[in-house]
Amino acid sequence: MTTSRLGWADVARGGAMMLVVLAHTLQLMEVGGWDLGWLDTLNIFLTAIRMPLFFLISGVFAANAIRRTWGGIWRSRLALLIYIYFLWSLIRALWFTVVPWPLGDTHPWVALAISPVWPTNGLWFLFALVLYLVIGRLTARWPLWIPLVLSGAVSVLAAYDLVPTGGNGVWRSIGLYLFFFVLGARLPDVWKTVAARSTAVLLIPAILVIPLGFFLFTRLPDAAEGIARVLLSVVCVAACLVIAAMIAKVRWLAAPFLAVGTRTLPIYVTHAILLAVLVPLVPVGSVPAVVVAVVMTAVAILVALGLFVLLGPVGGVYNLPKPIARRLARRADAT
Repeated sequence: MTTSRLGWADVARGGAMMLVVLAHTLQLMEVGGWDLGWLDTLNIFLTAIRMPLFFLISGVFAANAIRRTWGGIWRSRLALLIYIYFLWSLIRALWFTVVPWPLGDTHPWVALAISPVWPTNGLWFLFALVLYLVIGRLTARWPLWIPLVLSGAVSVLAAYDLVPTGGNGVWRSIGLYLFFFVLGARLPDVWKTVAARSTAVLLIPAILVIPLGFFLFTRLPDAAEGIARVLLSVVCVAACLVIAAMIAKVRWLAAPFLAVGTRTLPIYVTHAILLAVLVPLVPVGSVPAVVVAVVMTAVAILVALGLFVLLGPVGGVYNLPKPIARRLARRADAT
């Protein structure tokens, strides 16, 4: 048994992070000329899982934070997220001035300049999380059904591409995944119950419902795909939580997921700059695409974890600078 307080949540978050790294690996391979075949189809379907699962778990972990004072949520969450967002936006601008980044059309320094109000790069998750936390705090005292209905409507509209984005697809993603953060933040006990009641008997149905859901989705008329996209993600996320809960009960099986799931921030901010260097090193077609995808994903995660071991203790790299952290801690002690 894992000793993590919410081991199933860390396992699920670790799995989602692995899928995010895999997605960027496959995208870089595709623009690099690799023939991905079925991997491309798989990557498209996995959009229904990775970010909805990631944001739902983020909501579960933020359930208490959104009920704090504004000072409390600033000290516990927002200050770090905003600092890391701008720090690593600067690092990306420096890095991608030298290293090509073929997955974005915005110049890295332009992306940095507009990042306070117009997220365009792979750090948009941090921007979205800040926005979601603010929304969560503003609506924390509202009756449950209101934020659920409103966020659900926004997500469905985004799924139909009816949310104004100004040509920036990141805003569609932010709208699409809002519902899942709200589900996690306002209904954490529901997901904890799902995990707690997961058994080996439920494991096989949970595994089978995901490909079945994908299959049924492909048979729907276009008019139904928007709302079905959101419902499909809800079903897949619930199934993934059952799977994660069962994995968390087996120490050796849970170990790699926990290693990633408890360190998602350093992996998230560093994996793209690593992949931009690693993926082009493999000659196109020299080995099967699936081997490259798996190996590059694993290497990027391992190197990111290694960098965290080396630089994690240094204030201001993956955490707040120590003077700022101490100041916030003193303010927390004074309240």
